Amino acid sequence: MSPDVAIEEFFEGRTYAYGVFERGEVLDRRIYVELDGDWDAATRTLTLDEHFLYDDGRTQQRTWTMRQTAEGRFIATAPDVVGEAELIEFGDAAFYSYLVDLPLEDGSTVQVRFNDRLYRVGNDVMINRAEVTKFGITFGEVAFVFLKDRPSDWPEIPR
Repeated sequence: MSPDVAIEEFFEGRTYAYGVFERGEVLDRRIYVELDGDWDAATRTLTLDEHFLYDDGRTQQRTWTMRQTAEGRFIATAPDVVGEAELIEFGDAAFYSYLVDLPLEDGSTVQVRFNDRLYRVGNDVMINRAEVTKFGITFGEVAFVFLKDRPSDWPEIPR
């Protein structure tokens, strides 16, 4: 039996994630992410500082602020997220949807929707799957495996 998703517990401290982005059922890119999480019990707020490294050498940073509004419910914001996302936990899973200004290689952005599903499959492992849509049409999928221990082959991610 998997433990409850408990994002404030799982993402406290350093977390590592291997990821892939698929477009048209074809691998488009590999992604490495380091997350630094800080849970403030007094304000019931989880701050997640994410640093991305893509297989083409490009980097990206995002800081999520997730405020717990009730047991198993969070309101999440980030600078490149349009509005707010409500994250809802159900036992060992969590779900949330958000609109993001996704940066393109030419420096412009495009707004796309991410529909995320998080599944805690062990004490130190969580899986994240997300469907990426534009105008309601799926054009890609993202999958991440989050680990609490630093993998031995982990790359240096610029900060």
